[in-house]
Amino acid sequence: MPSKQELIAKRIMRRIHVQDKDMGGIFSITTGGQGVGKTSTMLSFAEYTINKYPNQKIFWSECYDAPLQFVKVQDPSKWHIFIKEGKNIIFRNRNQHLKPVNMNVTTFKDFDDVWKKSKPGVINVVFFGERTIWMEFIGWLRSVGEWVHIFIEELGEVCPGTSRGELWKRIQSFADIAKDVRKCMMNVHCNTQTLMDIDYRVRQKIMLYIFLPGARVGRSATRVVQRAVDNLPRSPYGNSAYLDMMGEFGVTQFTDIYIPNQNYHIDAHVVV
Repeated sequence: MPSKQELIAKRIMRRIHVQDKDMGGIFSITTGGQGVGKTSTMLSFAEYTINKYPNQKIFWSECYDAPLQFVKVQDPSKWHIFIKEGKNIIFRNRNQHLKPVNMNVTTFKDFDDVWKKSKPGVINVVFFGERTIWMEFIGWLRSVGEWVHIFIEELGEVCPGTSRGELWKRIQSFADIAKDVRKCMMNVHCNTQTLMDIDYRVRQKIMLYIFLPGARVGRSATRVVQRAVDNLPRSPYGNSAYLDMMGEFGVTQFTDIYIPNQNYHIDAHVVV
């Protein structure tokens, strides 16, 4: 028989995936040590959405100068790569001493243009040239009037825990926006190695914490204690995790494993 925590985790997973306009969307953060499946967790959510809701749009935010993660979905027909016009962004093969490679990309002018050119049922990977612009893009997406799904690698690069001046003000605006995610039929799923990398004003708006092995609970608003996370078992068949949603927590195992794509050991680089 499933334990109480396993049953709660199933209920939370249903809340993530079942679309109810009254309940709205989710703002989640997945955290854990290196190689424990943070990106795999997000990719499993993205592929679930592709399969269950093929008429809805998915947007993915990647890090620069690090191996691309969305390519772990091995089928290239499930990707659609965008680069903002005027941004000198190149792709480099990390197996060939960062030799530039050609990728099939679409350029866009502004938020409205990328929305019109994006496709449902695929992972639309958007490169603005500056990651913090995702704060304004998420704000803009509130007004599309339909379910939309956003996935952000390393949220701390989008709204860093240390900022000043204009960026500090922009993060404050984004923190105000984040509270509207649920009401605007938006799911925003993010990951981070360290929660403290994320601005505290944004952390306060997170609805769901997913703690994988190696996570540091820190001062996050959760009932999950560090000792419990430290005792999470690791498995080659998928790691266990604690899920804490607004004080209700359970334990589950993510069994979808995404391995590196040997044909695309590539990064994106902004040429200055």
